[in-house]
Amino acid sequence: MLKMANIELIRKLHFKEGRSIRQLAKDLTLSRQTIRKALQQNEIPTYQRSKPVTNPVIDPVKPIIIRWLTDDETAPLKQRHSAAQIHRRLVKEYGFKGGESTVRRFVRQYKQLKETPNSSIPLEFDPGEFAQFDWGEIIVLLNGIETKVMLFCMRLLYSRKIFVKVFQHQRQEALFQGHADAFDYFGGVPKTIVYDNMKTAVKKVLEGTKREEQEAFIQFRSYYLFDAQFCAPAKGNEKGQVEKLVQTARAQFLVPVPQVSDLQVLNHYLLEQCDAYEETYVPKTKEQVGERFLLEKQQLLPIIGTHPCARKVRASVNSLSLVNFETNAYSVPTRYAGRKDAQINAYVNHIEINIDGNCVAKHERSYEKLQEIFEVDHYLDELERKPRAIQHARPVRRANLPPSYQEFYKRSLSKYGHGKEFIKLLKLHREFTMETVERAVASCVKEQLYTADSVRHYLYLMTQPEATKPAPIKYEMEQSVTVKAPTFSPYDQLLQKGRYIH
Repeated sequence: MLKMANIELIRKLHFKEGRSIRQLAKDLTLSRQTIRKALQQNEIPTYQRSKPVTNPVIDPVKPIIIRWLTDDETAPLKQRHSAAQIHRRLVKEYGFKGGESTVRRFVRQYKQLKETPNSSIPLEFDPGEFAQFDWGEIIVLLNGIETKVMLFCMRLLYSRKIFVKVFQHQRQEALFQGHADAFDYFGGVPKTIVYDNMKTAVKKVLEGTKREEQEAFIQFRSYYLFDAQFCAPAKGNEKGQVEKLVQTARAQFLVPVPQVSDLQVLNHYLLEQCDAYEETYVPKTKEQVGERFLLEKQQLLPIIGTHPCARKVRASVNSLSLVNFETNAYSVPTRYAGRKDAQINAYVNHIEINIDGNCVAKHERSYEKLQEIFEVDHYLDELERKPRAIQHARPVRRANLPPSYQEFYKRSLSKYGHGKEFIKLLKLHREFTMETVERAVASCVKEQLYTADSVRHYLYLMTQPEATKPAPIKYEMEQSVTVKAPTFSPYDQLLQKGRYIH
């Protein structure tokens, strides 16, 4: 077989120098047929085998290798055969004499034949029928600190309308709150939402498309009346639209890295970007996202009220009247100390603690670690019984009370030798607002009055409406009435010695 360099020489001698086929055959000692074939060829010649090459070493064990590889398809990913392991088994179990490279070559060829082409089918969706959801991870500078947060992303598939929002985590309460906010933003609920197999929704992956869902997730979607559809494991391409949205949001909305003091500020900005995205054209159409959304919005399911976007956790109350949740502790009224049947409803921004079906405490949720979150009022009844403990009571010391309160406490303690008056003062917050009590305390401190009754008196004056002053009484005076001037001469007689008047 001629090499490409020889073919190039023949073509140049013939087409450039004009040598004939007969002359070339004579000069190059080649047959005329070979010269003609070279002149017709433009590509590198390849050798074509008339029969496939047999490999007597590996041919006998090919069915065994194929059987092992087929069994691997249902085995865990980390417990499947490598080519080296197959070679070792063949040597040990079947006395295989071939090399590892021979086995490796066959395994590679077999897997290439098994692979299906990476193709996809163009899809089309009806208005209001489908949405896709996914989480994305981003970095923000929160109060100057580099912080990892989660990006909630949902997209309606007909109009391509989007909703994105940042949360501090991707726990179940954030999942629920994100859905509720998205539904409010869309003005309705899509009939089916596509998910991956996230643990906050899926308890167990069953055969095929079947899933054992988390009970809280079932309750949530049953309330809003939408269906859930889950991707096959490791098949994120089945929700490709929302995965593209995650990439778009990162690249277009969050570059450069956002610098914010509060996530609410960032979420307000992201909502503006969602609005502006309506001007984007839907691929393969001449319509904008906003135009198609006007039609899709009419086909969404109506929103029926609101569902509590909380994760429920069982907890106990310790002897300090604290309930542990995640890495922090939150206070409840001291009368519940020792209870073992508390339930925490964890929302994104706050937590509620329920006992006997009633909410007994509500706190702003802390995402720091090893924090104690106190409500002073929870400890006042116990402090009334143990007033000497107020000097070192952590709930009071950490309450960050106004300076006027601290002055009142110091003066009342010095004057009366106990903190009872200060405890009574703090209990006034059960009846009056913080602002009103603070003004009353400031007035008492100014007047050097250090009793709770004095504060209550000022509160009464501040909160009671002013008494209505009576209108002046008008008398119609008779113009004809005259009054004679008095005479004092009879009194002068009394001044004379020995005189008296009957």
